[in-house]
Amino acid sequence: MCPSCYSICKMKRLLTIITAGFLCQVSCIQNAWPGETEDDPVRNGIRLSQLSSHPVRSIAYWRQGDQFKVQKTRIGPAPPELIEFMRLDNTFQGYSERPVPAPRDSEFLRDVETAMASLPRAVRRIAERRLFYIALVRDLGGGTGYMDVVAGSDGSAAGGFIILDEGALDRNANAWASWREGSAFQPGADWSIEVRIEAPANDNRVNAIRYILLHEIGHVVDAVIGATQIGGGNTQNIAGNGFYDLSWTYPPPSQEIVVPGDTLRSRFDSAWPDRELLAFYSFNESRYDVADIQPVYQWLRGTNFPTLYAATSSADDFAESFVNYVHVVLDKRPFEIRLRQGGQSEFLLSSCWESPRCADKKATMKRLLLRAEVLQ
Repeated sequence: MCPSCYSICKMKRLLTIITAGFLCQVSCIQNAWPGETEDDPVRNGIRLSQLSSHPVRSIAYWRQGDQFKVQKTRIGPAPPELIEFMRLDNTFQGYSERPVPAPRDSEFLRDVETAMASLPRAVRRIAERRLFYIALVRDLGGGTGYMDVVAGSDGSAAGGFIILDEGALDRNANAWASWREGSAFQPGADWSIEVRIEAPANDNRVNAIRYILLHEIGHVVDAVIGATQIGGGNTQNIAGNGFYDLSWTYPPPSQEIVVPGDTLRSRFDSAWPDRELLAFYSFNESRYDVADIQPVYQWLRGTNFPTLYAATSSADDFAESFVNYVHVVLDKRPFEIRLRQGGQSEFLLSSCWESPRCADKKATMKRLLLRAEVLQ
């Protein structure tokens, strides 16, 4: 099936984002439905336009004048219109699950509220203005959650909302981070990747949710300031922010809106030409196994990507840089990855923010975070 930019990361929908469909272009159509066009593909009987023009994708749904329609923490069960959107989207993506709202009074809701309240003030200020809602559901399908872009009255990205699946978020912080990291490689009985993002005393579900929220808020920031192409940016308006060209080369003008299959390349691909085959949450379908782990992380240590997930796309590069910068630099929390095999523990990666390889990206993240914080 020919991919659309709507599903830029959502085909593996764990910790994913969706770019605004009306800001994207689709490069081809196969097995077309009656009336299907390149700009409005159909999957499983659902048109892309049913999703890209859905009311929840518009700021008018979330705000009334200058006030949010949902006050206080803006965290709670998904409203009916958002449930409708998710069910349409699941059908479009080929998932059989039918999402339902999570209970209003639940430990999960309290954990999400606690995680949000613990974020640095600078991040909370951004969320207050640009994160319209955190919707809690069950039976999402495809993963733990994702962020979607909300368009302003002028069609530009005004912010976004986040969807989280209660049933999929049942791990403590280090176990969740280890599970995500290991998902990029074929599983094996004699090895594991161990990620430490919290000290033992803080290794709980709240801090797993916290890290996930920071990643998704990173996507919101990206969409609003135009750091990459998630919000429909082109090479002209992303060139001035200084982030994109630290790690990525520009695609041809005809492909400025990046979709799966485009020719986006990192500046480090000559040392690892198969980087584009890297896919998190692929597990048994991964192109990489335990023999590839050390070479992959050796390559990563020669780049300015703070995490392996950051190397998968420019949008996830920004989101991962955002979460890892906030987590390590602002919050002074740990980040270390090790390979455990045959009773031995081998170092793979630690925080890059104090090393020369990430010096330029650190300075850029500091500047862009300040810029995002003062946006009105």
